Amino acid sequence: MVLLVQQPPVVARTISACQTTLGRAFWLAHGVKVHKLEISCTKKGKTMAKAVSIVTGGRRGLGRGICEALARSGHNILVVDIERDQAAEDTLNALDYLGVNAAFFQSDVGDEAQHYCMIEAAEQLGVVTTLVNNAGVSSMVRGDMLDLPVESIDRALRVNLRAPFLLSQTFAKHLIKSGAPAEHFCSIVNITSINAVVLATDRADYCMTKAALSTTTRLFATRLAEEAIQVYEVRPGIMMTEMTQPSRKKYDDAIRDGLVPQRRWGTPEDVGEAVAQLACGALKYSTGDAINVDGGLNMYRF
Repeated sequence: MVLLVQQPPVVARTISACQTTLGRAFWLAHGVKVHKLEISCTKKGKTMAKAVSIVTGGRRGLGRGICEALARSGHNILVVDIERDQAAEDTLNALDYLGVNAAFFQSDVGDEAQHYCMIEAAEQLGVVTTLVNNAGVSSMVRGDMLDLPVESIDRALRVNLRAPFLLSQTFAKHLIKSGAPAEHFCSIVNITSINAVVLATDRADYCMTKAALSTTTRLFATRLAEEAIQVYEVRPGIMMTEMTQPSRKKYDDAIRDGLVPQRRWGTPEDVGEAVAQLACGALKYSTGDAINVDGGLNMYRF
């Protein structure tokens, strides 16, 4: 089996591991350090291991904001991304500063052969409770949708839709088998976009896949409700990230002219706070719902 786990950073707290001796040996052989199990809370008189969130596309932008917010809420973090660069190191250092345990898993989320390995890596940090499907791609080119190349459509379908669907399958099966929902609040949070409902013909493939992921959220929410696993969707609006840099002036002008009622850019922190609230059970009697984080952009106005 080809494994893409990278050497995790030195962490500020004891990193948790509740695997068998064989499991510890396996991960040590692949550079994942296994230390003393960290105890964080109790429920029904039982001692419980710390909750762990898996965040795909977590090395920068919205992903970093989500990782940091979840860390502030007390979750250990497995950061998943296709590249371990300086941005990834900065995110890991930020999580270290926040006092949680974090590790990095280098993988293309579109490679489903790595999905279970990803969950096994997260188990080295505690009890896996949360999956945030944040990794995504925009159109390879922006322009007339009549000229949209098939390569861009296939890429968007693979990363924005197929990957989160298959990873959610694997994650849900793991939670059910592990019994974690009986003692922990467990959830899947899909990061879609305001473009799930607001059309942009210059990036049709992006809009299509985000709308489909919105439907996927409701499908999983319906199926997993009986398993005590909540599923949510977060729809960011115009966000101040690396992805929007090329269109910065256009959006500056549009926001100033009232496109966004709150008249400001959204930030990774805005999205992170929403995800952390959902992952920590702030909306326990809610599932399948979409949370708009867009400053009011979604509201229809004359």
